[in-house]
Amino acid sequence: MILHGVVAYLAGLWFGPFLSLFPLTLLSALLGFSLFITWLEQSGSLSRWSGIFLFVVLLAGIGHAHWASISKIESPLSSLETEQPVELHGVIVAPVRQTPDGVIVLVEANTFISQGTPQPIDGRIRLTWRKPERSLVYGDHVSVTTRLREPYGTLNPGGFHYGNYLKQKGIHAVAMVSGPQAIHTLPSKGSSIGEDLFGLIDRWRQAIHHAARASLSSPALGLFLGMILGEQSYIEQDIRDAFMASGTVHILSISGSHLGLLALVVFATVKWSVRRLPTSWLEHVSLYLTATQCSVLVTLPIVTFYMLLAGAEMATVRSWMMFVVCCVGLWLGRERNLITALAVAALLMVLPHPEAIHDISFQLSYLSVAAIGMVLLGRKNEETEILGADISAIREAPSWRSRMWENSKLAWLMTLAVSLTTLPLVAYYFHQIPWLGLVTNMVIVPLVGIVVIPIGLIAAVGVLLSGVETLPLGFLNQWLFDLFAQIIVGLSHVPGAEWHVASPHIVSIVLFWCVLAGFVLLRYQPIARWGCATILLAILVWWAWSPRTHWEPGMLRVTFLDVGQGDATVLELPDGQTVLIDGGPAYRRLDMGRAVIGPYLWNRGIHRIDHVIATHPQWDHVGGLPWVLQAFDVGTYWSNGISRSRAFYKRLQAAVDTTDVDEQVGVAGSDIIGSGPCSLSVLSPSAKESSLKLVLTQEISGKDLNNRSLVTRLDCGAHSFLLTADAEQEVLAQLQRLPHGHSAKIVKVPHHGAKSSLHDGWINQIEAEAMVVSVGSHNRYGHPAEEVVAAYAERGLPLYRTDQDGAIIIEASLDTPDLRITTTQQQQLVPVTLSEKIWSQEWSNWQRLWNR
Repeated sequence: MILHGVVAYLAGLWFGPFLSLFPLTLLSALLGFSLFITWLEQSGSLSRWSGIFLFVVLLAGIGHAHWASISKIESPLSSLETEQPVELHGVIVAPVRQTPDGVIVLVEANTFISQGTPQPIDGRIRLTWRKPERSLVYGDHVSVTTRLREPYGTLNPGGFHYGNYLKQKGIHAVAMVSGPQAIHTLPSKGSSIGEDLFGLIDRWRQAIHHAARASLSSPALGLFLGMILGEQSYIEQDIRDAFMASGTVHILSISGSHLGLLALVVFATVKWSVRRLPTSWLEHVSLYLTATQCSVLVTLPIVTFYMLLAGAEMATVRSWMMFVVCCVGLWLGRERNLITALAVAALLMVLPHPEAIHDISFQLSYLSVAAIGMVLLGRKNEETEILGADISAIREAPSWRSRMWENSKLAWLMTLAVSLTTLPLVAYYFHQIPWLGLVTNMVIVPLVGIVVIPIGLIAAVGVLLSGVETLPLGFLNQWLFDLFAQIIVGLSHVPGAEWHVASPHIVSIVLFWCVLAGFVLLRYQPIARWGCATILLAILVWWAWSPRTHWEPGMLRVTFLDVGQGDATVLELPDGQTVLIDGGPAYRRLDMGRAVIGPYLWNRGIHRIDHVIATHPQWDHVGGLPWVLQAFDVGTYWSNGISRSRAFYKRLQAAVDTTDVDEQVGVAGSDIIGSGPCSLSVLSPSAKESSLKLVLTQEISGKDLNNRSLVTRLDCGAHSFLLTADAEQEVLAQLQRLPHGHSAKIVKVPHHGAKSSLHDGWINQIEAEAMVVSVGSHNRYGHPAEEVVAAYAERGLPLYRTDQDGAIIIEASLDTPDLRITTTQQQQLVPVTLSEKIWSQEWSNWQRLWNR
């Protein structure tokens, strides 16, 4: 009953946040659950008090989660989120994260200085310090003067919003400072034991970090720091992509697999050693402890040390807690109750943070543990049945070959169980089916647990014990981690390894898990199991296929994606062609091609892009295109013919060369699409400007680049779109003289709404149903300029902004002149108010959810 109660409470925590969004549906589900419990009571399958207990526990979970979701009072820090710098004092409350260009600290603010007077305040700030001149550690009291920002991210259909993720983690503001003396350390007024302990561990981490940087080079450096210290930012993106393609990306983040593998190695080694002690020693030890208990005593401190050394991230602590529960069960000899114990551990993890149950790492961790537990439980029951059927089997000791075979089979079954159970979530969140992991994990996981992690930890401990500034066994770690990377890269080149899919619908995910459960439970009904296997295979084939189900012939769809401060526009034409105009920026750890454009296209069932247009070689327009060109089948690549010596452009040109895509230069009069129901033509620059073929260097102004960007026009029946790229006043004056250079149903605001693109004559001639500006939140350029916004408002032109509205989607049919404009912000779920319109409000939420 304990297990059932925990499951009921966790179910309540899952559904609780939806009470304000779907109250009538949730209340109806509770009524149905109560009727089901009543039926079980009447049939004698459940006692009355057990039924009441389960129902009350479920209600308690819903109430807890609902209360937690509505009690998140806005932090007073929000009042300081202005353009003016503020001075804040606070304490570092999390392990310091090292990055290649600085550090990231989590500061609990307690004071801000207002006109020289300290004022109390509270709230957490994620503070990035670039180019620091000294180290910070957990527990340091600091002072900083900076501009605070509300956590923000991009808002796209089905996309990940980083700002909301930070808010769920309890972070109220983000800030960045740069250079020496940007953060000052204040005298401490006293510290707790916890602060002293974690401060010491932070110093250990930094000593190992510096030793690794002095001894290793990439890719070994990134893998060592990521897998030993949990510092992911040093892992190169191509290496990370290789791990993802090979189905082994979970190895990179320190979680259950690392702790479990290390624990298994230490536990087995200690147990083997104890059993081979001299007989007199063994007899003396056995008076107090069993071999299993000795193994627990040694293993637990080692795994705890690894957890702390890795930064005690939430996912790592969660895995450590599961391991502690397993150790308690082994110590007490209650291995059969491990599933219940792990469920209790899950409950303990989410009680203080009920929102964690919706976190991907929590879901993957406990689904994996549940799958492994079910395999082990089934194996235990199978052995019991065999022994019960043939008592003589007890006396027959299996040979080492049979034991090795059975253990290998068990390992493969656990790998298969974990892969199948977590596959829907991996496909949903990461748009990939890691089928190769079924094979690769059989080799990679033992290699990591038995060889890579232990050797890396031995080197790390060597730094702490010796105090040297280089990594002991540095040559061995360099060779080992480099070899590991080469193996993974080689595996990732297996044809079809990187199989991208659309995010499965939630209904199909639930169906998959239900059928999978049926396959496991119906072990003695072969016909039913074959039926379940057939349904599972059909679902997997459908997911892998990911057909273009959302496209209808004769329909036009233009999407201005939210890529922050940059541009990316997707044209889905009535004849099935797809055009991508620009690819947004690419930061060190955030490539908008990979993070935004790819998932959007996969969710639309698009795997081929007929035309990719790079309007001009500026980072915020083409930074994400190299990844797009390599990940998708591209027909033709269009540019303005200008080359640059910048690193981002070299990556773009390398991608064009390696993919062997057809490359064309667009000039005024070029028809990118000249036949069919739509035409896409270039209005600017002129052929004379394009023929210069300049190789631009640092001294060439941004204005020259902007005025040579490709301005295009799309005409589909009665519908027209004017896409102005980064055109400035000089080009707008030229467009003003063209018959189709100033009017269209939808006009993209040039140059993100910059003042340099404010041309009154051009604006006064615009005849459009809406204007769209692609711009990033809190951008340093102040886009869109207030004067630009006012100019369009005076003309009565509706203005849509990606920083406020998220992605903007325009849909139209060739049969009608009407346009339908929707924004991602409009598709966000809205809390339902208690009024006579409660049903219509809830129905609107269901429509929004279905459209996702």
